[in-house]
Amino acid sequence: MDTDKSEKNKMPRWAKAVIITLSVLIGLLLIAFALVYRKWQRAEYLTADMFRAESTNEIPIHQVNRLDETPEQSEEIYTGGETITYGGKKYKYNDNLINILVMGIDDYGLKDGDATPYQADTLVLGTFDAVKKTVSFVSIPRDTVTDIRILDFADNVAAIRKGPIAIQHSFGGQGEKTNEAVEETVSELMYNVPIYRYVAVDISAIPAINDSLGGITVDIPEDLTKWNLAMKEGTTDYLLKGTDAVIFVARRDTSIDDSAIGRMKRQVQYLKKLFPAVKEATTKNPAYPIMLYNEQADKVSTNLTVDEMTYLARMLLDVELDESAITSIPGQMEHIEPGQIKDYEYEMGYIVDEDALKQLVIDRFYCEVSDKEDN
Repeated sequence: MDTDKSEKNKMPRWAKAVIITLSVLIGLLLIAFALVYRKWQRAEYLTADMFRAESTNEIPIHQVNRLDETPEQSEEIYTGGETITYGGKKYKYNDNLINILVMGIDDYGLKDGDATPYQADTLVLGTFDAVKKTVSFVSIPRDTVTDIRILDFADNVAAIRKGPIAIQHSFGGQGEKTNEAVEETVSELMYNVPIYRYVAVDISAIPAINDSLGGITVDIPEDLTKWNLAMKEGTTDYLLKGTDAVIFVARRDTSIDDSAIGRMKRQVQYLKKLFPAVKEATTKNPAYPIMLYNEQADKVSTNLTVDEMTYLARMLLDVELDESAITSIPGQMEHIEPGQIKDYEYEMGYIVDEDALKQLVIDRFYCEVSDKEDN
């Protein structure tokens, strides 16, 4: 009789297995939470110097000569504290800045071929000031005419020629070296402003990112009914959900010469709405940026470490975005006649206003210094 009761009270093996599995999962979740919490707490004490911490991940030194008006400093390499002369005044680079290049990657590939070139249709340089707790953005038009590094599939530079900056990402093995080539090209375009990290996001990730925030509300500035009949020019307070977000930020009518500029304006509008939405989501759930990254990791390529992501997420809570802090590379779209630009094979191009760009770089990335400070 006692034996029968003992048998009845025995827990089935499958139940034990379930309990053990749940215990392990709960344990792993607690460990993961503890690790995230520790990183989050540590982030309060980190500064821009964290990007210099590892020898393999240092902020790159950069040449300052392209802005410097002092001939004797024409070969100077910036390693911290050096001054340049511009417009008769002295400046030094602001070491408190963290520059991160965000690339929106679209597939222009040859589906049946061996090669699949992916272009960086969206290029935005985000700058965090670790001391002032501010953020600013510079958008780079995809058709900006600049020097392009032609990488072979071994990721070696085979040649350099003029082209629209978006195609820089279509060369090489589509991995780390390809992303670094885009970094270098944008840095060179902007008079050697150092870019510390990159985040390359595949266009297919946009709907999930957008919808994780409950959608983004925008005004429709131009006719997008080619892709969605509801997205009529002049429509206000339109809630982007799902693929509508891709239409808004990525689609353009290539039969219109300056359609890329119209799209860039839409991207700027989207960014102005996206930033506060991400900030609000992070305020409610500090782990939101890391969770989102983990969910979309197969569609995102970055050289940011988890510590750095955590630091930036922590900083995000204290940052206020002024809409005037979002701008674009100054210039204009032009028809390019054959032979007008050596090695340039395209009918259209965005020609940079070099003087205006120099002033933008000075205003955004440098601090004026007095003769006393220089000494």
